[in-house]
Amino acid sequence: MPLASIIIPTCNRPADLARCLHALAPQLEQQSCEVIVSDDSRDDKTQSMLKADFPTVKITTGPRRGPGANRNAGVLQATGEWLIFIDDDVIPSPAFLSAYFTAFASASDIKVFHGLTVATPEQGSMLLEAPEVLKPQQIFPSCNFAIRRELYEKTQGFDARYYPSFEDMEYCSRLQAQGEKCGCVQEALVHHPRRPLPKAMTLARRWEARVISSLDLGAAPLPLAFLLTKHVALVILSRFRGQRPSMETLRAAMHFTHEFACYLWMLPGWLWKHSQSSRSPFWELQQTLGNVPRRYGL
Repeated sequence: MPLASIIIPTCNRPADLARCLHALAPQLEQQSCEVIVSDDSRDDKTQSMLKADFPTVKITTGPRRGPGANRNAGVLQATGEWLIFIDDDVIPSPAFLSAYFTAFASASDIKVFHGLTVATPEQGSMLLEAPEVLKPQQIFPSCNFAIRRELYEKTQGFDARYYPSFEDMEYCSRLQAQGEKCGCVQEALVHHPRRPLPKAMTLARRWEARVISSLDLGAAPLPLAFLLTKHVALVILSRFRGQRPSMETLRAAMHFTHEFACYLWMLPGWLWKHSQSSRSPFWELQQTLGNVPRRYGL
């Protein structure tokens, strides 16, 4: 049984995935580790590439219900004591695996670690995005972290209701609420290339996660509609802090205005859908214990 299983969710990005696996390949020869790719793609290009170029990689077909569900599907094929999660578009540094394995050897009571994520190129643009983690954090994106398999199974993994994002933030918040310590392995570094912003509709859909989270924490639909809309507007405005007028900021303003319009259009449906559906048993319990944040959503 390998010490660790690397779980890589992917969806229609065979070139990015190949780049990631090429960076990992030399490291795998020195560690007791397996690689599992959970593929949500709509065609067979990714699996054909894997079978031709990376025959030792385990492949499973994802459920096509978002990144959280896709990661959960990958874990079902894992046999390692530790689970290492990375995204298909990151580039692991040469010391990535050895740094994690060193941390595992001296983990003691720590069952969760995260590495550093550096967005590249260093100079960003309002029309590009990438997650970045440059110091120890308790809440971090799932593009670079490790967790003991037993803890992952005990906590039932990612909440698949969160799509297309926020599943990692919710999961970290659950771990934190249960008192799990998180260590930072700074040498376990990945580079995350900045990518163009998705369409405004896709950006707007990310706010559905805040509706789910807020209702889980006891928010009422009508006050939530007002408070969340105010929050979304302030977040969008904050993106322009320190920006100078230019064609880029004008294009970004148009894009984010479209995002806000899409959000307003979809909000009533989200409130209706999720106020009628079941809540998270974990966060309902935290409500009764008085352990929920003093704000709407996580």
